[in-house]
Amino acid sequence: MKRIEELQGERTKIIRKEMVLAVVGTMKAGKSTTINAIVGKEILPNRNRPMTSIPTLIRHVPGKHTPDLQLNNIDPIHQLLSALKKKITTDEGKKRVLELDKDQEKSKLLRIAMDDNWLKNSYAGEAEIFTCLASLNDLVRLATALNVEFPFEAYEEVHELPVIEVEFSHLTGMDDSHGTLTLLDTPGPNEAGQPQLQAMMRDQLQKASAVLAVLDYTQLNSEADQQVRAELNDIANVAAGRLFVLVNKFDQQDRNSDNAETVKQSVPAMLKHDVLNSERVYPVSSRHAYLANRARSVISQAGTLSGQEDWVKDFAKLAFGLSWEEEDLTSLDDVRRNADKIWRRSLFDKLITEVIQAAHTKAAALAVDSAAAKLVQNAENANEYLSVRHQGLLTSIQALQNQINGLLSDIDNIATCQKEVDAEVKRAMKGITRETDALLEQAEKTLSKDLNEYFKNGKRQEKEAFGIDQPKESTSLTIFGTFFKTLTGTTQPRERDFDPNNPEMKFSARSDAERFIQQIEDSVTSLLAETEEKIKPTLTEIVVGIEKSFHGNAIKAVEKIAHQINTRLEDDGFAVNIRFPKVSQLQTNLSIRTRMASLLEEKTFSETRRRRTSGVWGTVCGWFKTDDWGWEDYSVDVTRSVVDIRKIKTAVKKQTKEHFAELNETIEASINQPILVEIESFFGAFKSKVEQLRNTLIQSTEDHKNCQNEQEQLTLRLSELKKLTPEMIRDGKALKEELEPML
Repeated sequence: MKRIEELQGERTKIIRKEMVLAVVGTMKAGKSTTINAIVGKEILPNRNRPMTSIPTLIRHVPGKHTPDLQLNNIDPIHQLLSALKKKITTDEGKKRVLELDKDQEKSKLLRIAMDDNWLKNSYAGEAEIFTCLASLNDLVRLATALNVEFPFEAYEEVHELPVIEVEFSHLTGMDDSHGTLTLLDTPGPNEAGQPQLQAMMRDQLQKASAVLAVLDYTQLNSEADQQVRAELNDIANVAAGRLFVLVNKFDQQDRNSDNAETVKQSVPAMLKHDVLNSERVYPVSSRHAYLANRARSVISQAGTLSGQEDWVKDFAKLAFGLSWEEEDLTSLDDVRRNADKIWRRSLFDKLITEVIQAAHTKAAALAVDSAAAKLVQNAENANEYLSVRHQGLLTSIQALQNQINGLLSDIDNIATCQKEVDAEVKRAMKGITRETDALLEQAEKTLSKDLNEYFKNGKRQEKEAFGIDQPKESTSLTIFGTFFKTLTGTTQPRERDFDPNNPEMKFSARSDAERFIQQIEDSVTSLLAETEEKIKPTLTEIVVGIEKSFHGNAIKAVEKIAHQINTRLEDDGFAVNIRFPKVSQLQTNLSIRTRMASLLEEKTFSETRRRRTSGVWGTVCGWFKTDDWGWEDYSVDVTRSVVDIRKIKTAVKKQTKEHFAELNETIEASINQPILVEIESFFGAFKSKVEQLRNTLIQSTEDHKNCQNEQEQLTLRLSELKKLTPEMIRDGKALKEELEPML
């Protein structure tokens, strides 16, 4: 049944030629505003708390200017409301209600359960859609507060999700024959607090054609940075290869914060694995894009803007300043020109062109490609099933029973083999921990010594002192260090970067201070890079050693079991293939940006200066150009850019210590966990395959209980079906090959 439902889902996607782009946000990143900006209407409400209770589809429908929302499965909601009403009458429920009544905001949630007039199958217009989505969100909160389970499982399939249909303004006039673009508003890691909602988020992200993660620019490099990193990594783990990142609120950039190019380089460095290209990072202002896009859309449709609407007031402040007046909106040319300017400055156009419109163009091809892959997979499974059933009819009952018993014995042997492999894995993991701990401890000591020498002398030691060959040229870092380049070695003694006896440096021009910091940063980064290069080969050897250890007796035993099954059943058999993490996936996290620029301070000092005295005496002394007579001292306040070497040293040592701690986590995530998951997955699939074969053979024994005529008819039918599957497999593979140039 599951395979039939899967193929029916693929059929629906082909009919609609639908490409699904899941949109998921980290905390307070502006996900709803981003979706509204893409659509060109405020179809999702903006509230201070997380709003996505269950995933919601937003489908582009050409010509549909008034949005509507369809709730295709409301019976579970009605049942939940009944359960909540009953819970409120219980002793436990009454206690929880008293707790809710103490909070004015939470007490409003009780109205959702008592009055269900808001619940219906369809909602028309923004206001009704807001009511529905806000009520669903409040219903989830109330169920949690009253300890009643929300029926998340009823909304696991895409066709059961709420659907909003509306025309996306950016796709107006585009060729609809290419297919349909649908956005999937997905709860973010911080919204998906409940296990069921977390599982639903992962499942929907896995099914989506692509994923757009929304980050908050103001939270990068802030106290919330670590939480944002964790949430982004949660998303990337599910959406690797299909991930785009939108960095929202870029309009809040100032002269001291990161520019667009720096953001594009630093976001991929936040990920534990090399899964994101900088070209897939888009710094934008979703709010500015939404206001500009909606203004242009309303003007083209209605020909005027009403200053009484809240969103128009927000737009007018952006377009004409805080002192805007109603008459500013009367000139449509001025409004359109300012809207275009706001749109350009929002930087949203690049995202629309490269992600949204491109996704729409490829929607049909992606839908067919996905269906072709499922078709090939199911045809291969069907071919195998038919072969075994057909063979079973041609085999004696005794022979079938022997094969069934043999497979049962094989399942026991697989379990025994898995225990042996598990034991070998544990031994290998202990070896990893022991060797990496010793390696990192030594590397950290060496790096700490090198950094102490650098800050003591104000310059790098010459590379000969480290016993390292001089590189012929500088090389750019590719691992968490794309922003900085390593320094070119030289045989000549280099100049000092700073005077260690004068740790507080003052600069009249900020640009001079920034260049000074860059010089220090290059030296420190080169030390980190060298440490990274020393660690990498040893870690490589460790991984290779683990890989070799698995090609021992345990794997040979698995191969022997598979060979026995192949021989007995005369089937295609199984290819034993445990994949190991490639070394290129191992990120050491050392050569990252050290962000020393944030340590640059602006301070005001009082300086004593000399000038000619005013009056006759100063004038006369000036005629004679005296150096001592006719002068006076005066004080003036001046602002200087200050760099404190001591603070830089403290920050660098703190960061390197943190990154060595992170490296242990990286090794766990990049080596240990993938191996464990791969082995568990392999044995699970292996046992499942053997059990499936055994069940098919048991079915064959039942076939033998039929009369001779029925057996002959079944044999004929199986033979006819077997002739169809090879052609289905060939057609599916050929279709995928034809689609490759379009994708």
